[in-house]
Amino acid sequence: MKRLFRIACAVFAAAALSMGVTAAAVNDVVDMSNSTHGYVTVNYSSSARLKVGIQYNGGKTVFYDCPSGKDASFSLDKGNGKYTVTLYHNVSGTSYQQVESKSMNVTVKDSYAPYLVSTSEVQFSKGDTVSAKAAELCKNAKTDEAKVIAIYNYMASRYTYDNKLANEITSGKITKYIPDTAATLKGTTGICYDFSSLFAAMCRSQGIPCALTKGYAGSSYHAWNKVNLNGKWYQIDLTYAVTRSVKNAKTLHDCAGLHQHQRCACSSCGLTLFHFILYANGPDWICLCPISGDFLHKKRFRIETLLRFYSICLLFADIYGILKKRIRRISVRL
Repeated sequence: MKRLFRIACAVFAAAALSMGVTAAAVNDVVDMSNSTHGYVTVNYSSSARLKVGIQYNGGKTVFYDCPSGKDASFSLDKGNGKYTVTLYHNVSGTSYQQVESKSMNVTVKDSYAPYLVSTSEVQFSKGDTVSAKAAELCKNAKTDEAKVIAIYNYMASRYTYDNKLANEITSGKITKYIPDTAATLKGTTGICYDFSSLFAAMCRSQGIPCALTKGYAGSSYHAWNKVNLNGKWYQIDLTYAVTRSVKNAKTLHDCAGLHQHQRCACSSCGLTLFHFILYANGPDWICLCPISGDFLHKKRFRIETLLRFYSICLLFADIYGILKKRIRRISVRL
């Protein structure tokens, strides 16, 4: 009788343990079961601001805003390796407390997978308004390049930049902002984050790998896209296209890439001056020196002459600024 009772207790304990493990798995805040497909999912409800930190191979942690109370996916786009995914909730001010953290050695089955899935920043689903619009725009396109151009032309022609929203975010009036692709599609205004999010969503819905990239363009924090065609990555900057009216592209090279100015040293003349930097649609930065006229990486440009003239103007402006400072110093001495 005692033996039967012990067996019954053991069975009950095992069943309870099994139920507990199953419940824990179901209620995991950080779910890494889809890591081989290039993404993780986080689901947590809180009235406080949430952030997800993703660390790759013990390096720098990249943080993302996380919505509350629903599945939010985040790409594992650094390649194969060890990822640590941590959810934090805001305690007060800029202080955050860890909710849950998980680490896993990840091998992604397809290197392009992280750039094809729907994420918290790039939302779309089969049959939704974003996917439907992309399908409509691309219905006559025979190649992926033609699809990218169709999506680009639609967005470059439709939207205007929302300066008010941009100012509210940069001033700190808005502290949390996650783009809503459906809302952006429905509207006619947006900021760089909105444009790059919607462009990526429409490309991905068409099976074209597209990354949403964030970083600095000059002194401004910016968001733009990288799209992969035939194994090569190309830069697309919809904000530049919208604000400078760069539209009606007929080829990929007509699409606006990432533009900025910076100081650089020319490989031919060795001068470190204010040169014009143009990101062509390719993997390398292009430097046009006003002295030697050389490109660091030569590409075909229909506007080479204009760029050279512009660079020379910048050079003279730079020289004028230096001379003006020296004249002032001499005047002060006198």
